[in-house]
Amino acid sequence: MSYADALDYLYRLQWHGIQPGLERMEQLLRLLDHPERKYRTVHIGGTNGKGSTAATVASILRQGGYRVGLYTSPHLIDFSERIRVGGVPIPPEEMARLTAALRKRIEQEAPALETALTFFEFTTAMAFLYFAASRVDFAVVEVGLGGRFDATNLVLPSVTAITHIDLDHERYLGATISQIASEKAGIIKAGVPVVTGASQPEVLALFEKVAQSKRAPLWRVDREIQVEGDRPERFLYRGVRERVVHSPLLGQHQVRNTAVALGIIERLQSKGIPLSEEAIRNGIGQVQWAGRLEEIRSRPRILLDGAHNPAGARALADYLAEVDPNRKGKHWLIVGIMRDKNIPEILAPIVPWADEIVLTRPEIDRAAEPDLLAPCIPKTAPIQTIRERVSEAIAYVESLIGPEDTLVITGSLYTVGEAKAVYTGTVPSLLRG
Repeated sequence: MSYADALDYLYRLQWHGIQPGLERMEQLLRLLDHPERKYRTVHIGGTNGKGSTAATVASILRQGGYRVGLYTSPHLIDFSERIRVGGVPIPPEEMARLTAALRKRIEQEAPALETALTFFEFTTAMAFLYFAASRVDFAVVEVGLGGRFDATNLVLPSVTAITHIDLDHERYLGATISQIASEKAGIIKAGVPVVTGASQPEVLALFEKVAQSKRAPLWRVDREIQVEGDRPERFLYRGVRERVVHSPLLGQHQVRNTAVALGIIERLQSKGIPLSEEAIRNGIGQVQWAGRLEEIRSRPRILLDGAHNPAGARALADYLAEVDPNRKGKHWLIVGIMRDKNIPEILAPIVPWADEIVLTRPEIDRAAEPDLLAPCIPKTAPIQTIRERVSEAIAYVESLIGPEDTLVITGSLYTVGEAKAVYTGTVPSLLRG
């Protein structure tokens, strides 16, 4: 099986859609002799920030001399980004080999399962197998959707974490913050320490109740963990110990995400995992998380940010308030959003920053047509231009942009992924789920 064949097979699994429940995953992991039990795991859920938190934890562990697997989603350009060992994406030939081997075993030993497995269930099992074969010491695993019924929720973690909670995926997780928090709390395990960056009183009350019922020690930012400062490039952290933290990640929200990551690290240390201050400092200082307030050019300034829900858009708006506040140059905004998202609430915080908005759509079926986005922008908003493809939107802006201008490309990780492919000259995977 070639890499292209493997992607095609996985793409076809997407037609099975999202099917909550752990029965299929339980059967699959039993069939594979539970690869997820062959290494220590850190399990991270939440609405926003779980990816950057996972990347920070993985970076610190690598600096500590451990062999680390990292499983995140979605990818920006290529599927291989989802599954990493030692910071390196899974090689295409290994991904193809694992896809073929896993498919064959399912066909031979559990044929009924093949027609039921979802894309995310298959790829999660593939990640667990790859980590086991790679003999990782730790796997840092990001929850895909929700938590309680997520395919990753069969790991036996050393530490669990839940980052910021907000509205997203309401169709699957519920229409209120409390309902969504309840689904996220489903990853809390009996006796396993949990760290959270959630701030809403009702969410914290729920997490406290679940953690207490499972005798899971709970560490909360603003309680057991304190931070001073609102800039990730320098803030004070107080947990088990006090330290001044310097993170290269952009945006005020990364202070809280980094604090959650440090809380995880301190919980691992309490379990006897040696990690020096140098490893912690270097791990935070060297973390990279593409597509989230990622600056890919400085003059003119070009930022990519996958803000795909209202909370993400508000965090982006907070950061943009400090970007060229004196309006030395023109502010450009390229936006592409999925049609199943809360489009008005994603647009509302970021539109006032822009001088010209270019509406577009990434090449994925879920993407909203630009004509669907336009009515969600106030009539008093600045110039609006439509370009049907992300590459066309970029070409349009690049033909007019000046050296003092700023361009922000946002609205979806799919939009950001296609933009990053344009700027790096690479071809994105056909698989975009």
